[in-house]
Amino acid sequence: MDIIKRLRSNIREYLRPKFGVEYVQEDVPETPKRKTLYIVTEDAVSWSAAMLCPCGCGAVLHLNLLPDERPFWTIIQDPDKPISLSPSVWRRVGCQSHFWFRHGRIYWTQDQKHTFIRDLRLFLRRK
Repeated sequence: MDIIKRLRSNIREYLRPKFGVEYVQEDVPETPKRKTLYIVTEDAVSWSAAMLCPCGCGAVLHLNLLPDERPFWTIIQDPDKPISLSPSVWRRVGCQSHFWFRHGRIYWTQDQKHTFIRDLRLFLRRK
């Protein structure tokens, strides 16, 4: 049974799509690309992050990076690893998606349903 669990975990990790990161000046593109996290900067200061909701609903998620405003997220940049965000992202309206953005990948929280199908859909979507 242990082998099956490990195999399932490896397949799941393979299907978990990787997101690219693009740094943009002052604003997010009018038509954001899928599987892309945008870091919005002004005068070399990162003040916002944005991405299309990974559930596929089409909403653009805007995340504040400035600690003097609430809520705010922190960019975590580990050496030799893609960016992470903290804390989790939880849409309280619309699709109600709740996920972690860790090392350039989406990790759905345990309260979410059909997470394997969401990962598979995201994997199969083109950029």
